[in-house]
Amino acid sequence: MNPWLAVAAALAAITTLIHTWLGGREIAARLLAAERLRNVPKYTMYYCWHLVTIILAGQALAFALAAFGYGSRDLAIFATAGAGLFALWSLGMVGSFRLRPAHFPQWALFAPMAACGALGLWW
Repeated sequence: MNPWLAVAAALAAITTLIHTWLGGREIAARLLAAERLRNVPKYTMYYCWHLVTIILAGQALAFALAAFGYGSRDLAIFATAGAGLFALWSLGMVGSFRLRPAHFPQWALFAPMAACGALGLWW
């Protein structure tokens, strides 16, 4: 077993749960309740919300498979690269749109995941 990839898998699973439960209540439900938003953008964003859920769960699975030797190293590389890019994109949005990092905390979930994935790739 690769302990770093196992930690990355746990972080990805926790991120999936946070996205699903907390984000579902605070973001997705409010998105659907927005009356001023037209149906096509509203339901496109809701669709994207579920795509992210699927990607997060797949990332947790990829890390777990790689951690326990059931998948190839390529799974860990792909999941680590994704986590790193998601962290960078989040920080880029914080800077570009002058958001408060605490109000847009995705970077804080993905950065440790990417770091653990990278350490697991060197393990």
